[in-house]
Amino acid sequence: MEIAIAWLPRLLTAAVLTIALSAVVFTLSAVFGLLLSLVHYGREKSLLRRGIEAFSAFFRSVPELVVLFLFFFGGPQIGVDFGPVGSTIIAFALVGIAFDYQVFKGALKAIPFGQYEAGLALGLPKSVVFLRVLVPQILPLARKGWITYAIGTVKRMSIASAVSVSEILYVTKQGIAATNAPFTFLTLAVGLYILIVTPLLVFNERKPRQAVAR
Repeated sequence: MEIAIAWLPRLLTAAVLTIALSAVVFTLSAVFGLLLSLVHYGREKSLLRRGIEAFSAFFRSVPELVVLFLFFFGGPQIGVDFGPVGSTIIAFALVGIAFDYQVFKGALKAIPFGQYEAGLALGLPKSVVFLRVLVPQILPLARKGWITYAIGTVKRMSIASAVSVSEILYVTKQGIAATNAPFTFLTLAVGLYILIVTPLLVFNERKPRQAVAR
């Protein structure tokens, strides 16, 4: 117990960093994944569409650790040092965008294309049609896959310990090495991960208000 109390402040600091990094990656992945799903809407066979699909396929195929090492170790080789945190954000955001793009693209396909055409026929700018007609329908349809990947992002953040980012797993390994009390630190780490992802799990399992009203 004394060991746990002594290391708890460091673990809580690591948990805050884990949450912060996950939030940044989650936001970037969602925003750019959504934008990529909309950018070629109505132009299914365009060159841009093929480029986006190639980008998505590449980053969905390569392990996150390899992408992380690519930026962390490869950056300095070309004169750009992203650092541990910068490399983590860039690598995980790119992978997240690739996955979220597929999630939002699937949700977009469930919306009749006639709604988009009707909006343009009324003289509405494309941006207005996207923001006021399509996006409010995409988000509820994509919520399950979108939030599920966000939960995975929190857990995958442990990979960043490989480049010395002081997230939960990194501090846990330090504690185990310093005290030889693996059960204590792993239990604390599990508890912290559960506390972090539980709100997302609860939110993901909530039924839409319309469904509840029925």
